[in-house]
Amino acid sequence: MRRHGFSVGHVVKAACVILVLAVSVVLFVAPLWLTLVWATRSTADIFSFPPKLLPGSKLLANIEAANASIGLFRSFTISVLVTVVSVIGGVVLSTLAGYVFAKMRFPGRPALFGMVKATMVVPGQIIIVPLFVIMAKLGWIDTYYGLILPGLVPALGVFFMRASAQQSVPTELLEAARVDGAGELTIFARIAVPMLRPGMAALAILLAAHTWGELFWPMVLLRTQEKYTLPVALMGLIGDIQRQPYDQEMAGALFSIVPLTIVFLILQRYFVRGISLTGLK
Repeated sequence: MRRHGFSVGHVVKAACVILVLAVSVVLFVAPLWLTLVWATRSTADIFSFPPKLLPGSKLLANIEAANASIGLFRSFTISVLVTVVSVIGGVVLSTLAGYVFAKMRFPGRPALFGMVKATMVVPGQIIIVPLFVIMAKLGWIDTYYGLILPGLVPALGVFFMRASAQQSVPTELLEAARVDGAGELTIFARIAVPMLRPGMAALAILLAAHTWGELFWPMVLLRTQEKYTLPVALMGLIGDIQRQPYDQEMAGALFSIVPLTIVFLILQRYFVRGISLTGLK
């Protein structure tokens, strides 16, 4: 049966799509909403029945209590500094390396890039012991040097920016600039970088999310509580299951979600464009 150009099959298909999207949105939003609600409630309210599904008035009190317990504001500041340095360094170095692999020819390039790709399939936990030994030899245990420098040139970032350079930077344009007498650094800074900005923004979001939420390596490396990043500091709130301050944990979790959400909202259009330009799924 067809009316006004629409068939019953089209209507059913559209209804199924809407239903799937609605369920997906609920499954994604529900944990975030519960985190917000529980961050504004006491532990007794969190476990009350019937459950309270609207925000309360204890958010500031819970944040202050978490700050008194684990130094929430100090750890937040450390995480911001570590993330900013890691993201800026990672984006700049990955863009340089990716551009070189994509647009320049030199002996051993395929083999060298193959080694970079090979490191992507090796879980970080496998190399944690030799990496820790290296940090100990350098005297970088419990330092921010040891926290930041080992991941400053991520293999994923190099792979990502190489794909972005291959898709976004025409080789003919680079050759024309060389014919006009432009140097390689000038070509990179004035021609390649403007074309790579969407990919760089997308990579910045990926690196920021990874660095901000990194827990394993900081837990292994850091020894002083005053140097803890936010994820490690939040681990300090976990205690006996019967006496955990769930209200403080939820407030800390909400506190850690906000910065990345703001960064993504600011850069989301560049993120989508950067992902689409690289052809990655």
